[in-house]
Amino acid sequence: MEGLVRDVRFSLRQILRRPGFAAVVILTLALGIGANTAIFSVVDGVLLRPLPYDDPDELVVLWGIETGMRSGSNWASYPDFVDFEAQALSFESLAAWSSQTLTLTGYGGEPVRIPVTRVTWDLFSELGVSPAAGRSILPEEDRPGGANVLVLTHAFWRDRLGSPGDVVGRTLTLDGHPFEIVGVMPEGFQWSTGEVYAPLVPVYGGDSRGMHRIIPLGRLAAGVSREEAESEVVAIASRLETQYPEWNSNRSARLEAYRDTLVGSVGTTLWAVFGMVGLVLLIACANVANLMLTRATERTGEVAVRSALGAGRRQIARQLIVESLVLSLLGGVAGVAVAAGGLGLLVRLAPAGLPRMDEIGLSPVVLGFALVLTLVTGAVFGLLPTLQAARRDVYRGLKAGGRTRLQGSRGWLSKAVVVGQVALAMVAVVSAGLLVNSFIHLQRVDPGFRPSDDVLVVPISLPEGKYWGGEDPDGARSVAFYREAERRIEALPGVTRVASAYMHPLAGGWESSFVIKGVLEPPQGEQPEARLRPVTPGYFQTVGMRLLEGRDISDDDTGDAPGVVVVNESFRRTFVPNGDALGHVVARSSWWADLPYEYEIVGVVADVRMDGLTADVPTALYFSYPQFPFAEMNLVVETEVAARSIQGAIEHEIHEIDPQLPVENVHTLAELRADTVGPERFRTILVSLFAGLALALSAIGIYGVLSYSVARRTREMGLRMSLGARTGDVLRLVIRQGMTLTLVGVAIGIALSALATGLLSSLLFEVSPTDPATFAGVSLVLSLVALLACLVPAWRATRADPVIALRTE
Repeated sequence: MEGLVRDVRFSLRQILRRPGFAAVVILTLALGIGANTAIFSVVDGVLLRPLPYDDPDELVVLWGIETGMRSGSNWASYPDFVDFEAQALSFESLAAWSSQTLTLTGYGGEPVRIPVTRVTWDLFSELGVSPAAGRSILPEEDRPGGANVLVLTHAFWRDRLGSPGDVVGRTLTLDGHPFEIVGVMPEGFQWSTGEVYAPLVPVYGGDSRGMHRIIPLGRLAAGVSREEAESEVVAIASRLETQYPEWNSNRSARLEAYRDTLVGSVGTTLWAVFGMVGLVLLIACANVANLMLTRATERTGEVAVRSALGAGRRQIARQLIVESLVLSLLGGVAGVAVAAGGLGLLVRLAPAGLPRMDEIGLSPVVLGFALVLTLVTGAVFGLLPTLQAARRDVYRGLKAGGRTRLQGSRGWLSKAVVVGQVALAMVAVVSAGLLVNSFIHLQRVDPGFRPSDDVLVVPISLPEGKYWGGEDPDGARSVAFYREAERRIEALPGVTRVASAYMHPLAGGWESSFVIKGVLEPPQGEQPEARLRPVTPGYFQTVGMRLLEGRDISDDDTGDAPGVVVVNESFRRTFVPNGDALGHVVARSSWWADLPYEYEIVGVVADVRMDGLTADVPTALYFSYPQFPFAEMNLVVETEVAARSIQGAIEHEIHEIDPQLPVENVHTLAELRADTVGPERFRTILVSLFAGLALALSAIGIYGVLSYSVARRTREMGLRMSLGARTGDVLRLVIRQGMTLTLVGVAIGIALSALATGLLSSLLFEVSPTDPATFAGVSLVLSLVALLACLVPAWRATRADPVIALRTE
């Protein structure tokens, strides 16, 4: 221990003697360790950290599967859930939830739309979580006709209500209905996106088997594997298919670990980025190792003297390793600071909906990872100079003394490190190049509408009790509201056109089964499904959708007029064999009462990519809104001025009609399109950022090796120039040395990239993992960057005075 303390003190003195050298090493390590720590904090928070529930690995989601021609929903119907709960023996318990958005009023603040999660009474007990205050939902409240009760999240209780101590027993109003608060969940608990939790059954308990609106969550029984449980639910689904063919034909089931459901596809992105920053750290270590090799060569005389005075090789090796670890620890501390600053940037860049965002931070696990990474890094870059020092010839070192400070036998080792750097940089930059190329292809996809900054999308949701149901089953009050809103907004200065639609162009929405009279009339349960899109006149022109055939929805298509529908091109191509869709009659499902049953196809519009730019276009039916009204619609406002400049005026007009309606989440069509590629943008930016860092570090490595080589060959360069060598000869000599290392590294990197980029195939769009253009372009860029790194040492070699150069030794 005494010797170790002495070595640490000596290392600190050495660092203070060469502050410039130490600063370069610490900064390089800080970038590598900081980047890895920041990304690991996201990986840990999103993917690795255990879920805050009892035995979370036993939680599974029961999804439905459409096996026929329907696109269908993966969710379940409530009657099917009841049958699964009664018949399945593989589960210790089976609960369910669903999500909706309701308008909150009467709480002391402005009306606001909040996410509400509907849960079965036993969901919280299945998770092993109890309210921190009050109680949970009772079984009798989770029944048809049950009381309206709420359990609040801690965040809602704190942020919306101001943390009142007597909150249990109070009443909140959601969509015009009073709900009694019966409990508050513990701090940090979050299920789905809900701010509050309400019983499931009073809303969804009466659904038919064709209404797939809930998600069952099961806890596996002791000793039952997921595969065994899945076999059982598939068998139950088969029995339900036979028992209820009109609703369950071609419908099966599958199980998925809840963690996989929660994380989705983001795991692939995070692991890809984590692999990228690992390459950056390896390149940083290679740079530091080269610096340490240079430093070790300069200290040849010192090591020889220490050996001559009795220091054994183990002592010398320990001293060098300790010095490396001290530098690494300082770099690690700086790296944690870099990670702390970088986390804010990562969170800002993250796409909306990244799961478990609140769990991302510099936790003890992350700090432990940073410490281990720091120690391993110090050992890695300190190993090469230590091995070199162990092979030093004491006699030659003493004989050379200070006159050979720049001479040494590290040439091949440094060159090998540089080749490795270039190869790793090639892998990093090729990966980034593929993702950038993929993102460019994605941006060029035609969404089917005009993603303009001059078109505002204003979501509106009318409370059911006030605008729907009761004495108004056909939604006349909703139709009147949107007609009046359009009239008022269209009269505003700067507004050119207004329309309304259920869902904006890039949103999913409801699906419904249908038949085409005389063309497609399969039995009940085997009927295809299409997206429902009620719209008002002028919607297609407002969003820039092309009318391919027939006519638009018009003002004459009222609730009392014959039913009409406009279909998309995908519908015509899929369901009308001869392509002549006009005049055919679409008969809808009987789920919506008091509405027309048959609709004549009067037009065909171009496809819109409702499910994202990379997904197949679904079939869609565009109804006249008065003939198929919904409470939730979007006002689409086209302007001839800056759209955001009139947002306040639009909100004012809506509140003039109904002061209790919240107006939130207003976006332009351009913003909505940009949001659809948020995950792709996130990973492309991150991977490109770290690839650029890898490229810069590799260029620095090439520069450092050539600078050392030029300095070591000062006498040789002087002799060449005194014997008549021209400036161009010296330039070519140095550049050839650097470019030879680069080209060898590029060749190795191409082979490594061909193997590594196959892991990115699931993240690429219309780009091959071995895209020749990307590989060739990256090879060229890397070679040009290396050439630039070679020029400064080469120019420096040509500026040496031959006379002075000959005297250097």
